[in-house]
Amino acid sequence: MKEKIFFILFILLMITSFCWSLHLNEFEHIVQDDDSEIENYYLDNGIYMVRCDSHTCEGNSLFRTASGYLTMITLEDNVPSVLRLYKNDGMLLFKESYKKIINLILSENKQYFAFFDGKDLVVFDDNASQAERFAGSVVFAIDNEGNPAYFDDADDCFNYKDISIQMDEYPLSTHFLNDKPLIRTRHHIYTIREKYLVSMYSTTNTLFEIHIQDGELYFVERSEIAEGFHFSLKRFNDNASIVTLDGIDFPLSRTKSHETIIAPLNHPTISYPFPIGNSYGEIQQYGGSPYLHPGVDFLGSDYENVYAVKSGYIKAILTTGGSAYWRIGISNENTAAESEGYLYAHLNQNSIPYIVGDSVQAGDVLGTLYPWAVYDFTHIHFGRITCSGATWYGNWWTTDNPLVDMPNVLDTIPPVFENAYGSDLFAFRTESGTYLDPDELIGEIDIIAKCHDIINANWRVDVWDIMFKLHPASNPNATIYERFSFAYDMPLDTYISGMYDNMVLYTIYSRDPYCYSIGDYTNREYYHIITNSNGDSVITEQDQYENLDTSQFPDGQYILEVITRDCSLNETSAYMSITIDNVSIDDEEQHENQKLTIHPNPCHLAANDDICISFTSKKISQSQYVMIYNSKGQYVRKISFQEALDGFVEIFWNGYDEQGTPVQSGIYFIAVVQGQNITDLRKVIILR
Repeated sequence: MKEKIFFILFILLMITSFCWSLHLNEFEHIVQDDDSEIENYYLDNGIYMVRCDSHTCEGNSLFRTASGYLTMITLEDNVPSVLRLYKNDGMLLFKESYKKIINLILSENKQYFAFFDGKDLVVFDDNASQAERFAGSVVFAIDNEGNPAYFDDADDCFNYKDISIQMDEYPLSTHFLNDKPLIRTRHHIYTIREKYLVSMYSTTNTLFEIHIQDGELYFVERSEIAEGFHFSLKRFNDNASIVTLDGIDFPLSRTKSHETIIAPLNHPTISYPFPIGNSYGEIQQYGGSPYLHPGVDFLGSDYENVYAVKSGYIKAILTTGGSAYWRIGISNENTAAESEGYLYAHLNQNSIPYIVGDSVQAGDVLGTLYPWAVYDFTHIHFGRITCSGATWYGNWWTTDNPLVDMPNVLDTIPPVFENAYGSDLFAFRTESGTYLDPDELIGEIDIIAKCHDIINANWRVDVWDIMFKLHPASNPNATIYERFSFAYDMPLDTYISGMYDNMVLYTIYSRDPYCYSIGDYTNREYYHIITNSNGDSVITEQDQYENLDTSQFPDGQYILEVITRDCSLNETSAYMSITIDNVSIDDEEQHENQKLTIHPNPCHLAANDDICISFTSKKISQSQYVMIYNSKGQYVRKISFQEALDGFVEIFWNGYDEQGTPVQSGIYFIAVVQGQNITDLRKVIILR
């Protein structure tokens, strides 16, 4: 009998001690004493790997499934995330890329996993043999048979199996307790009985978090106190009684809102040398396709506090990848219509004291920085965004560069120019991709300048804006031409389609083998095509067709000046001597009265229309011919000259390439070539 009593007491002690192990951390989230990270993440030749048990898998987030491991690589927000599913023996079962992987979760038995891809809820089993899609949202859970319980905000319905229930309150999360779905709203915990919502618990306070452990329901209730919030950890017993297990106060730092924003770290310093790891709009390429960085990365310390830069209303708390990618989206207005706000990314999930729908004040603590696994790059990714909806799901635009609006960011070091091409400070390239000697500039050219900035760190970042001027060599103080190139202040659709980003990237950055722009952890080279601009700050498709037409200037020597500034308006100017030589003194006979014309231009090619190419020169040699290239500099067709009459020849191109295939609409370049030299070059626009 004593043995039985001892055994029962031992079991009760174990249960009680286990329950006591659940408590609130310093940021008010439910944690367990033995919570620990056992995975070991590292970089191997630029590839994220993770060691787990005796296996090595590719990824920077890992989840254990019933039959193996699920890993995910999320590098940046607009780079597709890659899911990999491994068996217990380490064999790869499945690999797939997705534009977005938001709030990935597993079922309790770990046989199913699900995530929101920005459009649909996607559900898999752990053998990757089953994949289903549902018109859902970021609020979902999945049962042990792979059935999702989810909210569809298109019709405000909560759905589970054959049940669809209209919701009057917006659900904050859904869970499963003993195989039955639970729905948490701000003030209620609901269950479903006979296809109806039944309130299990209600409060005038805020239901902050739910945790299911061994068939028991734990939740955190948040109330307002004079200096901030009070959080209570409670357990819901079977007899509907409530037991309070833990409590903690969380003070909020209330400060007056400012017209101009201040940095989201080290609040509220008047002036501080904040280190910046990536600037707004600079080119990035971490293993996938290149893109433009949709924000500013403020470098900080592991678990450092992050502060709201402006008062507003929380519209999103979600992750676009693993635990390192939790973020908060805050609107400046309490509206479902489109509004502006701010994004704070790379927070510790268990440090966020808010739920969607809360209001915050400028200076409030939003959470802490997630420790970055590599390169000592712990940071807050911060951006000014615009979106619409009662809640936001990550499909937002960034509007502009917020760094220039922060007067408390101390930066006194101006940008730096580097040689762009060999020993030349700037590079000069024809539209077909041929690099020219700066002392022999001819025709329409692009000018490429390489420069970067450093803002209180060791990381190269890109500049704020850039422009150029031409000065006569005989009078350097006079300016005969100037053009504004562009500012890194453009809107970006990185979090949506990336179509606008892609156009801007290839307009402002050179990416050929000689002037190759890239930005990652080890290489940061920014080659700017400063002539790809019509002179205003708006970047459109037409800007990529702009250039400097040297034939508009008298032949002779000039000084090219390029000016760039950073976000603190520190300015650097760089100078280089160039020579425009459209009519060469050394070979005057060859160039005199030489003229290549194309008609019509633009050319709307109908069924039988041809493009007329006429060439006039004192000497037309049989060794001369016409070469046609596309906008990438790729060969399209060669056409030989026919017999010339009095220094004039006329040929026709039907718009077909060398293989007899009609070319697509776009920009093409027609060059007169003699030997290895291009003696004249013109651009034609073809429309079909």
